[in-house]
Amino acid sequence: MKHTRSIERYDGTAGELVEELGNLYYDSLAEHLRMLAEKIARDAEADARRNRPRLAAELAACSRQLELAASHIGKAWEICAPHDAGRT
Repeated sequence: MKHTRSIERYDGTAGELVEELGNLYYDSLAEHLRMLAEKIARDAEADARRNRPRLAAELAACSRQLELAASHIGKAWEICAPHDAGRT
């Protein structure tokens, strides 16, 4: 894994990326959050194997919070979905 300060093939700012993610339908946003949680959980496991327990614990906690956020966004989608039947 190579950490970077920017996203390859993305020319926008971090703020623009946040806006784009925030404009997703909530079910799609929930899936993105779950995928990010899974990635961070894998990083936590890798750091645990490297004997970095404090870092692993923080990353695992972050992953759990992202899963919680995905769950809440999913519930928001359940509220919105009946009113958004015309989505493409």
